[in-house]
Amino acid sequence: MNSASLSARAAGRLWMYAGRWLARQGMTALAETCYRNGAAAGVGGASAEAGFLLSQQLLARGRDREAIAACEEVLRTDPRHARAWCALGAARRRQAQMDEAREAFERAVAIDPRYAQAWSNLGEWHLMKGQFGAALEHIDKALQCDPGLVEALNNRVAVLYELGRYKEAEATAKEAIELHPDNAALNVNMGNVLLHVGKSRLALKCFRKALECDPGCAEAHLNLAMMLGETARFGEVIEYLEHEIAVKGESAHRLAALALAQSVTGDIEAAQATCRKILEDHPDNVSALITLAGCLGERGEHLEAMELQKQVLEANPQLQSVCSSAAFNATYLAEYSAEQVYACHQDWAQRFEAPFAAEAIVHAPANQPDRPLRIGYVSGDFGTHPVGFLLRDVTRHHDRTNYYIHCYSMMRGSDPITETIRANADSWVDALLLGDEELVEQIRQDRIDILVDLSGHTAYNRLPVFVRRPAPVQATWIGYFHSTGLSSIDYFITDPYTSPAGSGQLFSETPVWLPHSRFCYSPPDYAPPVAPPPLLAGGAPVFGCFNRIEKVGDNVVAAWAKILEAAPGSRLLLKAGNLKSGYLCDEMRRRFAAHGIGADRLDLRGGSPHPEMLEQYGEIDIALDPFPFNGGMTTLEALWMGVPVVTLAGSSVVSRQTVAALANIGLAGELAFPDIDAYVRGAAALAADPARLARLREELRPRMEASPLRRAEEFTRDLEALFRRAWQAHCRGERLPDDTRRERQ
Repeated sequence: MNSASLSARAAGRLWMYAGRWLARQGMTALAETCYRNGAAAGVGGASAEAGFLLSQQLLARGRDREAIAACEEVLRTDPRHARAWCALGAARRRQAQMDEAREAFERAVAIDPRYAQAWSNLGEWHLMKGQFGAALEHIDKALQCDPGLVEALNNRVAVLYELGRYKEAEATAKEAIELHPDNAALNVNMGNVLLHVGKSRLALKCFRKALECDPGCAEAHLNLAMMLGETARFGEVIEYLEHEIAVKGESAHRLAALALAQSVTGDIEAAQATCRKILEDHPDNVSALITLAGCLGERGEHLEAMELQKQVLEANPQLQSVCSSAAFNATYLAEYSAEQVYACHQDWAQRFEAPFAAEAIVHAPANQPDRPLRIGYVSGDFGTHPVGFLLRDVTRHHDRTNYYIHCYSMMRGSDPITETIRANADSWVDALLLGDEELVEQIRQDRIDILVDLSGHTAYNRLPVFVRRPAPVQATWIGYFHSTGLSSIDYFITDPYTSPAGSGQLFSETPVWLPHSRFCYSPPDYAPPVAPPPLLAGGAPVFGCFNRIEKVGDNVVAAWAKILEAAPGSRLLLKAGNLKSGYLCDEMRRRFAAHGIGADRLDLRGGSPHPEMLEQYGEIDIALDPFPFNGGMTTLEALWMGVPVVTLAGSSVVSRQTVAALANIGLAGELAFPDIDAYVRGAAALAADPARLARLREELRPRMEASPLRRAEEFTRDLEALFRRAWQAHCRGERLPDDTRRERQ
């Protein structure tokens, strides 16, 4: 070998070493120059290595075509450079040259059968092509060569998900994170698996951990935006997912994520289509089944939604949130008896309460019946939400010398209502990311005497915490409209109008009355003045309903169509968040058309900011209450805005929310009716009586203001008295009696 060759080899090594040192210092531009100079030497292994390192740097900076050229140059001088073949395959894949990419990966493993990264890339290639068996085989070969290879572990999680082996996917992700706890991609992948098997709270924790590892992780940011309702970023979420699908193919995971994003943004038609596409090839895909069930629920097809939820639970009996959703759906069904609805709630208890019965904390009777009490409120709705508005004035008026208020919040953000409640609490715990055992321990450390659930089976509930009995006395109040089904919750706080004696309502808890109402209404400061009824300006009456469309079943549509027929020229204004969907609007028009009501008599509006929504009550004369799922906060808001609410009084908690509100303002006899025919006649008669409408318009807000619904301080004293009686009963080793089994005193 001549001296010139030796000199070239030495120069190649020097340039390569210099490039490595500069790269470690973060001086990538200078490192690139060194690698180019080293590769240009064109002699020996150091030159080839410099060319390979150059390709890696170019790939990291997204300069894929230059990376291809660098790899090809290396392979001209050293055709057995396995890592250069692997890098060439990665660059070809980015350029969507899929066949060339596979060929390059196969050349790499043929040269070096122990090259884990190449096996992993080859497995990922098959994954992108939907060839999951081959993908798993190649990825497992990668892990045999290097059990800790991050890319292979990530790819294995993805393949197991695609194969429907969700438990294995979760277990693999967990083991991988134990090896690489600070790897953002692994935490995102774990979150994706958890999200798509219904474990949203744990998924949220994973995405936040991913951002701790890498604050710039785009997928974690977008998943969080979707889960936390950051509507400004929804378009970005869908754009990202569509790009991933275009580049990497229609995997079940990516399609399931897209379907979820579409449903969250209100594109129900697209979400349904995407779910059905997934289910054609993956009939047991948990995420697609859950999302499709949610879409059907939004359309009011609750029975069909429940069938899908049952299918999910048969294969995944551990999914508490799905079982809660099925119980919630049952409350909408007019065809279900009280016993059937109750059985759906007991199903949750049998699945998720009974197994913990032996582990539940046992609290001996206390011996201080009159000492100050620690009250714990647990909710995901301490904000601009019915629970937030109903609780705000109560927290303002609590007797702070005898009642210490602790809030355990599952809020995803904060707003002025949140801050008001927080300011009036003695303690505030952000509990969204706390596991059940962690939250139980926190409640025990806080020495809570009475723990109050404000969620029931709604989203972000913490019923599994109540199952473990962290407090001596436990109750449920205002956040739900049915018994939870749990025997570990002692009391259901209600009132004599919502749960009258002899009504036949079914409870696992002991129902106890507040004297007037279970609701304390706190209107927002921005509520506009009451507007005159539109009917007085001439023209036909306008009926309206601002409840969720999920409550408007076929029986409700039929009744409302009769009301419109009985009031010639009248119109119906329906306003709900999901009516921003043109698909759902068209469907609603079709449902009314089936009863002879033309689209010209329907005014369908999507959601709007709360102040604007309240102002739009000025455009309707009479509010029509859906059934059997009545309005709660919606009824209180309509009455506050001077709009009379016509209701069908049922026998369950949820079907008596409006009659209870009307009873408190002295109008139950005038606006609540016992059957559908009377409901239709009553609404039509009111629409035909402009003088009566005008009188009610003037009277409703003053009636509300003077009623127990608005006497916050008195309401709070009544609530505290109930808490005290419950505590004193506990001190005696007893429970308060069932108020629905006695006549009102």
